[in-house]
Amino acid sequence: MNEELDEVLVNENNMNMYDERVGFGRRFGSYMLDFLTISIFGLLISSLAGEYLVELFFGSEMAEIEATGVELEDMGFDYEGIMTKVMRIGAGTSIVTLLFFILEGLKGQSVGKMILKIENTAVSGQPADAKTLWIRSFLKYASTILSLVGGLVGLSFIGTIGSIWGGIIFIGFFFAFSEKKQTIHDMIAKTVVSWK
Repeated sequence: MNEELDEVLVNENNMNMYDERVGFGRRFGSYMLDFLTISIFGLLISSLAGEYLVELFFGSEMAEIEATGVELEDMGFDYEGIMTKVMRIGAGTSIVTLLFFILEGLKGQSVGKMILKIENTAVSGQPADAKTLWIRSFLKYASTILSLVGGLVGLSFIGTIGSIWGGIIFIGFFFAFSEKKQTIHDMIAKTVVSWK
Protein backbone atom coordinates (compact mmCIF):
# COMPACT_ATOMS: atom_id res chain seq x y z
CA MET A 1 0.00 0.00 0.00
CA ASN A 2 2.76 2.47 0.92
CA GLU A 3 4.63 1.71 -2.32
CA GLU A 4 1.51 2.50 -4.37
CA LEU A 5 1.01 5.75 -2.48
CA ASP A 6 4.68 6.70 -3.02
CA GLU A 7 4.34 6.04 -6.75
CA VAL A 8 1.21 8.21 -6.96
CA LEU A 9 2.97 11.05 -5.11
CA VAL A 10 6.04 10.80 -7.36
CA ASN A 11 3.85 10.94 -10.48
CA GLU A 12 1.91 13.92 -9.11
CA ASN A 13 5.13 15.76 -8.28
CA ASN A 14 6.53 15.16 -11.78
CA MET A 15 3.33 16.46 -13.35
CA ASN A 16 3.39 19.54 -11.13
CA MET A 17 7.03 20.22 -12.00
CA TYR A 18 6.26 20.19 -15.73
CA ASP A 19 3.05 22.18 -15.22
CA GLU A 20 5.08 25.08 -13.81
CA ARG A 21 6.97 25.28 -17.08
CA VAL A 22 5.80 27.49 -19.93
CA GLY A 23 4.86 25.71 -23.14
CA PHE A 24 4.99 26.63 -26.79
CA GLY A 25 2.04 29.05 -26.95
CA ARG A 26 3.19 31.67 -24.46
CA ARG A 27 6.80 31.26 -25.62
CA PHE A 28 5.68 31.88 -29.20
CA GLY A 29 3.79 34.97 -28.02
CA SER A 30 6.97 36.18 -26.35
CA TYR A 31 8.92 35.53 -29.54
CA MET A 32 6.39 37.54 -31.58
CA LEU A 33 6.62 40.47 -29.15
CA ASP A 34 10.43 40.28 -29.39
CA PHE A 35 10.22 40.14 -33.18
CA LEU A 36 8.01 43.24 -33.24
CA THR A 37 10.33 45.11 -30.85
CA ILE A 38 13.46 44.11 -32.78
CA SER A 39 11.83 45.10 -36.08
CA ILE A 40 10.69 48.53 -34.90
CA PHE A 41 13.96 49.48 -33.20
CA GLY A 42 16.00 47.80 -35.94
CA LEU A 43 14.31 49.94 -38.57
CA LEU A 44 14.92 53.03 -36.45
CA ILE A 45 18.62 52.21 -36.09
CA SER A 46 18.95 51.37 -39.78
CA SER A 47 17.43 54.72 -40.73
CA LEU A 48 19.83 56.58 -38.42
CA ALA A 49 23.08 54.65 -38.87
CA GLY A 50 22.39 52.18 -41.67
CA GLU A 51 25.10 53.32 -44.08
CA TYR A 52 27.79 53.09 -41.40
CA LEU A 53 26.55 49.67 -40.24
CA VAL A 54 26.46 48.29 -43.79
CA GLU A 55 30.06 49.33 -44.30
CA LEU A 56 31.04 47.89 -40.92
CA PHE A 57 29.31 44.52 -41.22
CA PHE A 58 29.07 43.98 -44.99
CA GLY A 59 31.96 46.03 -46.39
CA SER A 60 33.70 42.99 -47.85
CA GLU A 61 30.54 41.97 -49.74
CA MET A 62 29.77 45.40 -51.20
CA ALA A 63 32.22 45.04 -54.12
CA GLU A 64 30.46 41.86 -55.24
CA ILE A 65 27.06 43.53 -54.91
CA GLU A 66 28.24 46.56 -56.90
CA ALA A 67 29.57 44.30 -59.67
CA THR A 68 26.30 42.41 -59.87
CA GLY A 69 24.41 45.71 -59.80
CA VAL A 70 26.36 46.97 -62.83
CA GLU A 71 25.44 43.81 -64.76
CA LEU A 72 21.73 44.20 -63.95
CA GLU A 73 21.64 47.98 -64.42
CA ASP A 74 21.10 47.61 -68.19
CA MET A 75 17.85 45.80 -67.47
CA GLY A 76 16.62 48.69 -65.30
CA PHE A 77 16.93 46.70 -62.07
CA ASP A 78 18.48 48.51 -59.10
CA TYR A 79 20.04 45.44 -57.48
CA GLU A 80 22.63 47.44 -55.56
CA GLY A 81 20.01 49.80 -54.13
CA ILE A 82 17.73 46.96 -53.04
CA MET A 83 20.57 44.95 -51.48
CA THR A 84 21.89 48.02 -49.67
CA LYS A 85 18.44 48.62 -48.14
CA VAL A 86 18.14 44.97 -47.13
CA MET A 87 21.60 45.08 -45.56
CA ARG A 88 20.79 48.31 -43.70
CA ILE A 89 17.69 46.73 -42.18
CA GLY A 90 19.59 43.52 -41.42
CA ALA A 91 22.37 45.45 -39.70
CA GLY A 92 19.92 47.52 -37.64
CA THR A 93 17.94 44.50 -36.50
CA SER A 94 21.17 42.63 -35.73
CA ILE A 95 22.27 45.42 -33.39
CA VAL A 96 18.95 45.22 -31.51
CA THR A 97 19.23 41.42 -31.44
CA LEU A 98 22.65 41.78 -29.80
CA LEU A 99 21.01 43.94 -27.15
CA PHE A 100 18.44 41.18 -26.58
CA PHE A 101 21.33 38.69 -26.20
CA ILE A 102 22.79 40.89 -23.46
CA LEU A 103 19.39 41.40 -21.81
CA GLU A 104 18.63 37.67 -21.66
CA GLY A 105 22.16 36.94 -20.45
CA LEU A 106 21.83 39.46 -17.62
CA LYS A 107 18.16 39.14 -16.61
CA GLY A 108 17.00 35.82 -18.03
CA GLN A 109 14.22 37.64 -19.86
CA SER A 110 13.68 39.31 -23.20
CA VAL A 111 11.20 42.16 -23.66
CA GLY A 112 8.49 39.69 -24.69
CA LYS A 113 9.16 37.51 -21.65
CA MET A 114 8.93 40.57 -19.39
CA ILE A 115 5.58 41.55 -20.87
CA LEU A 116 4.20 38.01 -20.57
CA LYS A 117 5.70 37.51 -17.08
CA ILE A 118 7.88 34.50 -17.87
CA GLU A 119 11.60 33.94 -17.37
CA ASN A 120 14.49 31.57 -18.02
CA THR A 121 15.24 29.42 -14.98
CA ALA A 122 17.17 26.32 -14.00
CA VAL A 123 15.46 22.99 -14.75
CA SER A 124 14.31 22.87 -11.12
CA GLY A 125 12.37 26.12 -11.62
CA GLN A 126 14.77 27.99 -9.33
CA PRO A 127 16.62 31.07 -10.61
CA ALA A 128 19.42 30.11 -12.98
CA ASP A 129 22.95 31.28 -12.22
CA ALA A 130 24.62 33.91 -14.41
CA LYS A 131 26.79 31.38 -16.27
CA THR A 132 23.76 29.29 -17.23
CA LEU A 133 21.82 32.35 -18.42
CA TRP A 134 24.74 33.51 -20.59
CA ILE A 135 25.19 30.04 -22.09
CA ARG A 136 21.48 29.81 -22.94
CA SER A 137 21.48 33.32 -24.37
CA PHE A 138 24.54 32.60 -26.52
CA LEU A 139 23.02 29.37 -27.85
CA LYS A 140 19.78 31.18 -28.73
CA TYR A 141 21.42 34.18 -30.40
CA ALA A 142 24.56 32.48 -31.81
CA SER A 143 23.28 32.70 -35.40
CA THR A 144 23.18 36.51 -35.25
CA ILE A 145 26.47 36.74 -33.38
CA LEU A 146 28.27 34.45 -35.84
CA SER A 147 26.80 36.26 -38.86
CA LEU A 148 27.98 39.62 -37.52
CA VAL A 149 31.43 38.29 -36.66
CA GLY A 150 31.67 36.77 -40.13
CA GLY A 151 30.77 40.12 -41.67
CA LEU A 152 33.23 42.01 -39.46
CA VAL A 153 36.20 39.78 -40.28
CA GLY A 154 35.18 39.20 -43.90
CA LEU A 155 34.81 35.42 -43.63
CA SER A 156 31.45 34.44 -45.04
CA PHE A 157 31.76 30.82 -43.90
CA ILE A 158 31.33 32.02 -40.29
CA GLY A 159 28.03 33.59 -41.34
CA THR A 160 27.09 30.32 -43.04
CA ILE A 161 27.76 28.44 -39.80
CA GLY A 162 25.54 31.02 -38.07
CA SER A 163 22.78 30.39 -40.60
CA ILE A 164 22.99 26.63 -40.09
CA TRP A 165 22.87 27.11 -36.31
CA GLY A 166 19.85 29.39 -36.77
CA GLY A 167 18.07 26.56 -38.61
CA ILE A 168 18.88 24.15 -35.80
CA ILE A 169 17.55 26.59 -33.20
CA PHE A 170 14.39 27.18 -35.28
CA ILE A 171 13.67 23.45 -35.43
CA GLY A 172 14.59 23.15 -31.76
CA PHE A 173 11.90 25.68 -30.80
CA PHE A 174 9.28 23.06 -31.63
CA PHE A 175 10.71 20.80 -28.90
CA ALA A 176 8.74 23.06 -26.52
CA PHE A 177 5.70 20.95 -27.49
CA SER A 178 7.26 18.02 -25.61
CA GLU A 179 6.26 17.01 -22.09
CA LYS A 180 9.33 18.71 -20.59
CA LYS A 181 8.60 21.94 -22.53
CA GLN A 182 12.26 22.56 -23.38
CA THR A 183 13.68 23.88 -26.63
CA ILE A 184 17.02 22.60 -27.89
CA HIS A 185 18.93 25.51 -26.35
CA ASP A 186 17.11 24.85 -23.05
CA MET A 187 18.18 21.20 -23.16
CA ILE A 188 21.82 22.08 -23.84
CA ALA A 189 21.94 24.85 -21.21
CA LYS A 190 19.83 22.83 -18.73
CA THR A 191 17.18 25.53 -18.42
CA VAL A 192 13.42 25.93 -18.81
CA VAL A 193 11.07 28.87 -19.17
CA SER A 194 8.95 29.30 -16.05
CA TRP A 195 6.24 31.66 -14.82
CA LYS A 196 7.70 34.69 -13.07
